[in-house]
Amino acid sequence: MFRKTFQKTLISIAVSSPFILSPHFVLADELSGFTEEDVFIDIPLVTSATHFPQKLTETPAAITIITQNMIEASGALNIPDLFRLVPGMQVFHVNSNKMGVTYHGMTDDFPSRMEVMINGRSIYIPLLSTVVWEALGISVDDVDHIEVVRGSNVPTHGSNAFLGAINIITKSPVSRSGTSVKATAGALGTENVTVRHSNSTEELQYTLSAGSLKNDGIDFYDDAGHSKFVSLSGSMTPNLIDTVYFDVGVTSGYAYRGDGNKSDLIQANFSPREHHSNYQDIRWNRILDNQAEFQLRYTRSYLDLETDNFDAAGLAVHENLPLWIADSLINANNGIAPKDGERGEVETHDIGVQYKASATTNIKMVTGSSFRYERAKSDVLLQNENNSWVDETSWKLYGNVEYRATDKITLNAGAMFEESSIVGGTTSFRTAVNYALSNSSTIRAAYSHAHRMPSLLEANSAYSVNLLGPVDIYSVPYRDMEPEEINSFEVGYLYIWPESSSQVEIRAFYEDVTDAIVRGKKLPAMDADGDLDISTNNADWINQGIEAQFKWESVASHQSSIVFNYSYVDSEGSWNRGYYPPETDRIVPLDSVVPVHTASILLSTKPTPSSLIGLSHYYMDHVEWLEGFSDKVSGRTNYTRTDLKLSNTFTLNAESEFELSLIIQNLFDKEYGEFYANNLFERRVYLQMGLTF
Repeated sequence: MFRKTFQKTLISIAVSSPFILSPHFVLADELSGFTEEDVFIDIPLVTSATHFPQKLTETPAAITIITQNMIEASGALNIPDLFRLVPGMQVFHVNSNKMGVTYHGMTDDFPSRMEVMINGRSIYIPLLSTVVWEALGISVDDVDHIEVVRGSNVPTHGSNAFLGAINIITKSPVSRSGTSVKATAGALGTENVTVRHSNSTEELQYTLSAGSLKNDGIDFYDDAGHSKFVSLSGSMTPNLIDTVYFDVGVTSGYAYRGDGNKSDLIQANFSPREHHSNYQDIRWNRILDNQAEFQLRYTRSYLDLETDNFDAAGLAVHENLPLWIADSLINANNGIAPKDGERGEVETHDIGVQYKASATTNIKMVTGSSFRYERAKSDVLLQNENNSWVDETSWKLYGNVEYRATDKITLNAGAMFEESSIVGGTTSFRTAVNYALSNSSTIRAAYSHAHRMPSLLEANSAYSVNLLGPVDIYSVPYRDMEPEEINSFEVGYLYIWPESSSQVEIRAFYEDVTDAIVRGKKLPAMDADGDLDISTNNADWINQGIEAQFKWESVASHQSSIVFNYSYVDSEGSWNRGYYPPETDRIVPLDSVVPVHTASILLSTKPTPSSLIGLSHYYMDHVEWLEGFSDKVSGRTNYTRTDLKLSNTFTLNAESEFELSLIIQNLFDKEYGEFYANNLFERRVYLQMGLTF
C-alpha cells in the first residue's frame, strides 16, 4: 500500500524537483520504474532512450536536456530555435515561416530522418516527409523541457528516429495552476499572443492553451505567416492505479511559400499556403498488482494544406510564356497549375499497447506493439485517378531491457521489428554497456543497426505535367525502393555534479548510412523525348566526429549558468543524381553537406531574484545543403549570431506577476543568409510582456 501511495504522491514531488523533470514524462506510465531511492538521487531521469526511466548515467544513448532555465534564458521565439543549443544539430530558416531542423546535416529543405514528438505523440507528416513546425499547435510558452536523443533511436521510436529523436514535454497543469498571458511585438511585424489556463482538482488536471503567432516576413519576399491554435490537455486519476491522459487541439493559418533561391520576385513567386489541422491523443495507464504497468494509447491527426492555382495570366508572367500557351497548359492539366506544391490532405491513426516491468531489482524492461494507418491525397504530389487517397499500413513490435550486471556495469539492449505494406519488414537493434567510474561518472559504448522505411510520399510520389507536345515530365512511384540502413557506433564519457545540476559529456561517433533516399533522381523515360523523375536509394555517406556539451549552474543566489555545445563532423559520401545526356551518371560528392564545426554557448545570470540576463552565441560552419544556397566564396553560408535577453519580473500581489523582456537577435547585426542567399537574417528586436495571475 505504501508503494502505491508513494507512486501517487510522486507526481507532485516530480514537478517541483529540478532533477525529476516533468510529470508529463514522469507520470503514472513511468512510475513503476522508480524506487524511493531514485527520488533522492540528484541525477536526471530520462525516458526517451528506452521508454522507461533511467538515470542519465545509465542510458544507451547520448541525451541532451533543454531545461526550462535554458528556454527562458535563450529568448527563443519559436521551438526550432531551441535546437541550436544541441551538439551536432543544425537549424535554419528556409524562409521566414518555414524552418528546418536536422542532425548531422545531409538534408534539403524537408529534413526527414529524425522523429519529433510532443509528449510522445509523433508530429512527423508523411505527406511531406518532415515536420511542419508552424502547425504544431503549441508555442514556446507551452514547453516545459525537451529531451533530444542524439544518434539512431529506431529500436525505441521506429524508423523515423533514424538519426535521432526529439520529445517535447509540455508544462504540467499540476505545477502551473493559474492563468498567464504573454504578448510579443517587434521585428518583421511580429505580433504574438499566447494564453494558458491551468487548474487541478483531486481527480482532474487540465491546461487550456491558445495562441496567435503572426509576422510579415522579411522585406525582400514579404513571406508572411499567421498561425492560430487552441489545445486542451491534462489527466484524470479516478483511483490509485488508473490514469487517463488526454491531449486535443486544432490549428489553422497560413504561411507564404516560394522559391527562395530566386532573386527575381516574380520567379520566386511567394504566395500563401493555408494549413488546417487537428489532433486527438488519449492514453490509459494502469499500475498492475506486481508493480508492472500497462498502457493503451490511441492517436489521430489530420492536416490539410491548400495553395492556389495560377490563372493563365499569372502563369504566363511567371514562366515567361505567351498567354495562349499558358492557357492551353492549364487546360491540358485539368486546371492544375499550383503556385506551390505543398498541398494535400493527410490523416494518420495510431493504436498501441505497452507493458513495463521490473523483473528483478537489477532488471527493467518494456515491450510493446503498435499499428499505424496513414493516408494522403494531393493533386500535385500524388496524382491518382480522381485525386483518390493513397494509404499505407504498418506495425511494429519492440522491446528494451536494462540489466545492472554489477554495481559498475549496466547493460542495455533493444530491438524493433517493423513492417510496412510498401516495402515489407525490417529488424533494428541496439546494444550498449555503461561502466560507472564513480557514482556520478560513466563511460558508455553503444552499437546500433537500424533502418528507415520510405515515407508515404517517397514511395507514392506521382505527378505529370502535360507540355502539349512529345515531351512530358513524369514522376512515378519506384516500386523497388528499399529501406535506408545505418550502422553506428559511439563511445561517450559523462560526468555529473549532482549538487549543482552540472555536467560534462564527450561523445565520439561513427555513422555509416547506405541506400539513402534523396528526392530528384532522373532517369531516361521509356519515351526517349521525356524525363522520369523518381526517388530511389541513390546516396551513401559516412559521418564520424566528436561532440561535447558542458553545463554548469551556480548554487549562489544569482543563479548563473553556462551551457556550451560543440560538434566536429568529418563527412564523406556520394549522391547519384541520375542519368543526364549523354546518359552518364551524375555523381555528386557529399563531403560538404554537413558543417564541419557547429557550436553554441548560452550564458545566463539573475543579478536579482526578479531579473534575468541571457546571452547566447551560435556558430555554424560552411555547408552545402542538398538544396539551397552554397556559394562558399560569398562567405554567407557560415555564420555567427549573438542573441541577448533582458528580463525583469514585477510582483503585483501574492498571486500576480508582470514580466517585461527585451529580446535582441543578431545583436551585432552580422547579416547572414540562412539556407537561401536572399533569406537574410539581420538584427531583430522584440519587446515581450507577460502577466501571470
